Parts: sequence; C-alpha cells; structure tokens
Amino acid sequence: MPYQWSAEDNSPGIHVRGGTHGLTVEYGQLESVAGALEETAGRLTALRSTCMEMYLLLSGTSAVHGHAREAAGAAELVIKGLARNRRELEEAAANLRRAARNYLDTEGRLKETISWLAVGVPVGIEMWHRSGGGFPDRSVSELTVPPFDGFLIEKLLERLADGRFGELRPLDVAKLDDGGGTVPVTGSARGLLERSKVLLDAPDRGVVEILTVDQGERRVRIVTLPGMQDSGSLMVGPNPFDAYGNAEGRARDSEYVAAAVAQALRESGASAEDAVILVGYSQGGIHAVNTGARLTESGEFSVAMVLTAGAPAGDRITPDGLRVVHLEHYQDWVPGADGTLNPDTADRITVTGRTPVPPDAVRDGLGPAHDLDLYLDLANQADAGKDRSLQETAGYLGQILPPASIAARSLFRFSRKPVSEPSRKPAAELKSAVAPSAGRGSATGGFRSVSRPPWRPR
Repeated sequence: MPYQWSAEDNSPGIHVRGGTHGLTVEYGQLESVAGALEETAGRLTALRSTCMEMYLLLSGTSAVHGHAREAAGAAELVIKGLARNRRELEEAAANLRRAARNYLDTEGRLKETISWLAVGVPVGIEMWHRSGGGFPDRSVSELTVPPFDGFLIEKLLERLADGRFGELRPLDVAKLDDGGGTVPVTGSARGLLERSKVLLDAPDRGVVEILTVDQGERRVRIVTLPGMQDSGSLMVGPNPFDAYGNAEGRARDSEYVAAAVAQALRESGASAEDAVILVGYSQGGIHAVNTGARLTESGEFSVAMVLTAGAPAGDRITPDGLRVVHLEHYQDWVPGADGTLNPDTADRITVTGRTPVPPDAVRDGLGPAHDLDLYLDLANQADAGKDRSLQETAGYLGQILPPASIAARSLFRFSRKPVSEPSRKPAAELKSAVAPSAGRGSATGGFRSVSRPPWRPR
C-alpha cells in the first residue's frame, strides 16, 4: 500500500498549497491583524486615561452636586469596561501572533531542519519500506535527499571539469527553418503544458519552442523547454537537455540554458514590454524556473509566469512578483529530489495530484507517476479547481493569454559549443564560478542588466 499523508490528503483530486490565499500568506496577514488590535488597545488605554481624569475631576465636585456624583459613577463604569476591553484585545493580539509564528516556524525553519537532520533519512527509508519499496513517493525523496548546498555543487563541477566526462559549457542557438507556421494555444495550465507534449513527441532533440501571440500593442511569448533527453552516453554531449542538463540546472542554476533562451527571445524580436511565459516538464521545469528568475533579475525581459510539471525546483528562490505554478504528484519522487517543500508564498502555488497511480502503470523509467500524460490530467484539474489562489491565477493567465489564441511558432536548436581543449580548472576558480546566492545562484551572466519591475497585465 502506498505511503499516505493522511486520510484527507489522499482523497482523489488535488491539494493546493501557496498563492495569495495560501496558509503562509493568510497567517502572515494575521500578524497585521494582531498589530491593528494592539494599536486599538493602545487607543483604548489613552481613552481610559482621559476618562480617569474626568472621574477624578467629577469625584472632587460630587460632594456639592448630585449630578456630578452620577456622572462620576458612570465614568467609573466606562473606565472598568475600557480596561476589560483592552485586556481582551491584547490577549487576542497575542494569540494571533502566537498562532501565526507557530505555523510559520513549522512551515519554514522546522521543515528544513527535519529534512537535513539525520532523522530525515531513516524516517524516509522507513516510509519507503512501508510502501513496499519500488519507486519512492515524493515525501520520501524530500526527506532522504539533503538540500543542494554549495559543497555538493562544487564537488559536482569538479567531477565534470576534470575532463573524464566532459564539461558543461555555453550553448549555440540556431533558428530552424521548418519551425514556422501557426498553432492554436489555450490560455490555461493544460493548454501551456500541451506544448511540452509536442516537444516530447517530436523526433528532434535539443529543440526549444517559442510561440508568439500578437495582441496589438503587445505580444505574448511562450517558451517551452523540453524534459530530459538521455543520450545513453556517459560523456557530456552536444544536447544541453541530456542527463547532464540536470547537473547544469541543479549545480549551475541553468546558466547556459537561460542565456540561450535570452538569445532566442532576442532573435524572435521580443521586447521588454512583451509578456514571457516559461513552461517545462521534468528537467525542463528546472530550467524554466531558473531561467524565469534569471530573466527577471536581469530586467531585459518581462516574465509573467512559469509553469512546471514534475520538476525538482522548490529550492530556487524566485524574485518577488514572479508567479510560479508547480504541478506535482504525491507518488512522483522526482519533484522531491530537491530535498525540500516548495515555498508557500503569494507568488508560488503547488498543485499536488492525489489520485493514486496503479503500481503496474509503468510509463516512464523514473516511475509510474513521472509521466507527462498524468500531469496533463492534473493540469485539467488545476484549471477546474475551486481553490481561490488557483482561480486568481487562472484569471491572471486569462488576462495575459485569451482562452483560444493563434500563435506564430518558432523553433530553436540549442547545442553545447564544441570543446576546444580539456578544461582543468583549479578549485579556487571553480568556487568563484559557482558562488551561489541565496537563490542557488542568481548571477545574470549572459544578460543585459536593466532595472525593471515585474510584468503586470494591462
């Protein structure tokens, strides 16, 4: 029997986490409410002091006037009521802050600590054994895979740079002549992810698709990055989306792929006013998130949204304002290979499929749940979801891309530049080449740096 989070979490359907109506955002708003309550309590304290002055004044004259005695008694009752209300407001504010902080601690620091401590690995293995072995669930890989830190990145690059397997290197970009024509595209999660299916079924490898929807004053550019295209070789080959493409995505923050996407957008005639949407399945999702973050940080292009499916991209910190939607399945271990939960923020939504996949439905070498057709079905469920964060994101996407649009299609072949000579970089040079920021490396190499706010629909 597969590992189950809880009876509720494993009911068929989807589980939505994050977005503007996610728990972290709502608990963060509780902090604001608590602050407002504390401010009101402060005003009540000031009002009570004023009433106390009136009471003392009236008490002094009550001996000579009956009305003054009555007024003093009323003022005393008001003072007691204000004191009681102030205490209740202060207690409510404290409770709100305590609830918010408890949740945020559990959601943030605690989950990372548990995943990294030694307890994470045995717990994950025990969960794996209880599910009968085979392919682990996403929660198992999140517990057993440590966060991808600078030390692991450096060691990985050292292995690639020693010349035995080749090395990661910049990419050439060539526009294909046979990629023209027009195609229909739908402004929905399903409609965007279908472009990944087109690339998966195509015979060419290393090909990236850019669709352009002309909307008069502005255009929408939909960039679809393919999933892993294993060459079967132990050497780093010319196709940047081979198995070593995962290494570039995880260890190099998609440095070369992102630069190639920027070049392809330039050759497509994209401007800073155009809305760019990035889509990727599996490895393509890693590159999509990294590229979206890099393009936004550079300011040269305006990234409106990123959509990933079955991709371990939760540990990439994205700029504020960049909307990211992650599609995952609880039985797919691949999205958990980043060793962490996706952030629960206003800009990022994770939609998790909870409908069990039959154990004999072996569709992919990485397990029955790591399958693009399964994620297309999950995209359908996300499009029809009743969650407020999902509905808000669907409305946002609808503003960018009408439900039924016609797009001009361009194809670009990405290929690693030829090796001039074996590279044997010293460790110090490797360390400076990696130098990851808090976002697993957010350098904008290969981009024109321009200060620009996040893209917003007109």
